[in-house]
Amino acid sequence: MRCPWFKITTIGRTAGFVLVAAAIVATAIQFRHDDARKIIPLSLSSIQSDPLARELARCRTIGMAAKDDGPCEVAWAENRRRFFTYRPAPSAASAPRADPHVAPKPEGQ
Repeated sequence: MRCPWFKITTIGRTAGFVLVAAAIVATAIQFRHDDARKIIPLSLSSIQSDPLARELARCRTIGMAAKDDGPCEVAWAENRRRFFTYRPAPSAASAPRADPHVAPKPEGQ
């Protein structure tokens, strides 16, 4: 006995595969479109005023070649140092600090 080509399960399975493939393609197109919008160039004035930003922008434009570029490695190290260095808040810097070597005065005197 021959198997009919148009079984409902075969049609359903084929339609499911087509829908999943269409969803994957649509997702890939959407991610590609979003990546193009994420690249936000720095303003020209900030790049001109900060030499580190200028060097980082140059490294970004040369792509994978920046991995072996000495000035890019130096710029990245400086950028990491700036990012990970602790800076106290301006209010904490202006507050008077108690000298740890001076004993506190007892109250009432």
